[in-house]
Amino acid sequence: MGIMPASAAPRLLRLETSLLYQFSVISNRVGGTVHALCRERFGVSAAAWRVMAHLGELQPVTAKEIAKRSAMDSVNLSRALNLLDELGYVERRIDPSDRRRIILHLTATGQAVYDEVVPYTIAAEQRLLSELGAAERATLRKLMKRVWERSAAMHDADGDAETPQD
Repeated sequence: MGIMPASAAPRLLRLETSLLYQFSVISNRVGGTVHALCRERFGVSAAAWRVMAHLGELQPVTAKEIAKRSAMDSVNLSRALNLLDELGYVERRIDPSDRRRIILHLTATGQAVYDEVVPYTIAAEQRLLSELGAAERATLRKLMKRVWERSAAMHDADGDAETPQD
């Protein structure tokens, strides 16, 4: 790993002030309800929902493109795609212009699941941000975009990653 502390002296990690920890907990708390719906109603894991979300927004798309955008490792991505395939939610097609590439699409059933889950996802985010005024939400989105871009630069040596929309 490329991350090394400046000094070797051990320090106490304070979880209540750690942004990484806070991001993780917020995601678990808010995303948990959406993930529970996906799992209980449609048999879809959290990772598989992330793949479906990318497919719903970007299809047709390759697994490589989803991995790059989501920072998902190939093992978890492969498991998620296999689950979606077993459930009949995703279709894999050979790209006619490059037979080495596999293009992914949601099936009609997968698209129906996506269409049903998206409103819950949007509502969860709206509920989370409901205590913030419009200016605060705009500032938060602007700051999160900068943090997103920095995380991409840290993750990818070339820093070439997708950025969220404003």
